[in-house]
Formats: sequence, C-alpha cells, structure tokens
Amino acid sequence: MIALEVDTSNFNESVRKLAGMPDIIRKAVTGALSETVDDLHTRQTLEMKQVFNNPTPYVLRGLKKRYPGGKMGRGVGGAGTYFEFFPVGKSPEDIVKPHVFGGPRRQKSSERRLGGRLLSPFTVMGRDYPRNASGDIPGARYTQMLNQLDALSDVARSQMPKSRQKNRAGVSYFVMVQKGGKKGSPGIAIAERRGSQLKIMLVAARSTGYGKSVKYDYFGVGRKQAEYSLPVHFNRIVQRYMSRM
Repeated sequence: MIALEVDTSNFNESVRKLAGMPDIIRKAVTGALSETVDDLHTRQTLEMKQVFNNPTPYVLRGLKKRYPGGKMGRGVGGAGTYFEFFPVGKSPEDIVKPHVFGGPRRQKSSERRLGGRLLSPFTVMGRDYPRNASGDIPGARYTQMLNQLDALSDVARSQMPKSRQKNRAGVSYFVMVQKGGKKGSPGIAIAERRGSQLKIMLVAARSTGYGKSVKYDYFGVGRKQAEYSLPVHFNRIVQRYMSRM
C-alpha cells in the first residue's frame, strides 16, 4: 500500500494557540490598563507639582488609582485615576476642582464657622502674612486664630493640646472693620497682633472665581498619557504571552 499520512501536530498546535487568543487578549488588556493607571498617577502627580506652588501632601495623597476589575474598577472601562471626595469638610477634590473646571471654589468649613463676621463668606490669605513650606498659613496659627474667635469646632478644640487652648501672651487675633464701622459689624479682614507687629492674616473676598482659564489640565494630561502608555504596555504584554507558547 502506498499511503501518505498528513502530520497535523503543528496544525493542532496552531489551532490551540488561536483558541487561547481571547483569554490572552483579555489578560493583556487588563494588565496594560493596570500599568497605564500607574503611569497616569505618576504623570498627574508630576503635573500638580509643576502647576501648583508646593502642593500639600494632603492634595497629592488625594489622587487615587482605580484599577480594572475589583471593588473600584467597574470592569476594564472603569480604570483610571480620581481625587478623593467626601461631603463633610474640605476634600482633595474640593481643592483641585476649581483649578480644573474654573469657577468658584467651595466654602471652607472654617469660613462657615466664622459666620457673618466678615463682609464675604470667602477669605484669601493676606499678601504679607508668613507662609509655610506649602505656601499656606501655618496650621497651628490658623487653629489658634479660630480658637480665639470662637470659630473652632468642638472636635478640633478637644484635639488641641491644653497648652495651645490658652491664648498666647502677646498674640491676639481680631476682626478688622471698615473705617467708621460700628463694633460688631461684619469686617473686612482678620488681623494678627504679635507684640507691636500687626499683620493681616485673612481678607474678605467677594469672589473666589478662577476665571475661564484652567490652571490644571487634568483631563488633557491624562488623555495624552493614556494614548501613549496603553498601546505600549498592551503590545509588550501580548508579545510576552505569545513567546511562551
């Protein structure tokens, strides 16, 4: 008998590889998204450090990662970064949002506790007031001011060391009113007196709008990074899986 047997070993292996491709693609997409999220977080953190003047660790830590799948991933389509938000107090999203979208910022809880003592519900830092490394009012001084003006929350007051609950000798805070204004009427600023020195800590601001110009292009930066990172990671991961077959 003259017979010809077709060797199908290579063909069967090729079929097996093709059958496994959907699973490979799914794993590659998930892995590429996860690594892209890491790239996004790094890039957004660098961008904040460039566009903001010494952003506080509180804001930087507020940028979170959302990986594909899992409790926060909502599938592969929900991967990305987001700023932490909570309705009570001033969240990282509250701080960053006006710089991303423009428009007025949210009123601070401390501003709400100051009530109607100032002509405006919003305040800005005095131009010549000493700043800390992040460009803000030192936290201890701000807390001391709120305590003296009876605008500190009960929780915050209970957490203050007893030594700081007492007014420091030679240091006082008071509301400045317009010339000719009556005592107790809404003021224009909050001042600090240290010995013979007088400095404006906070100034009443009628508008806290940031205008139409956006300082922090959060979405533009993220889109460009994702367009670069996602195909790079996807191709690398697919090649790695294929090389193992």
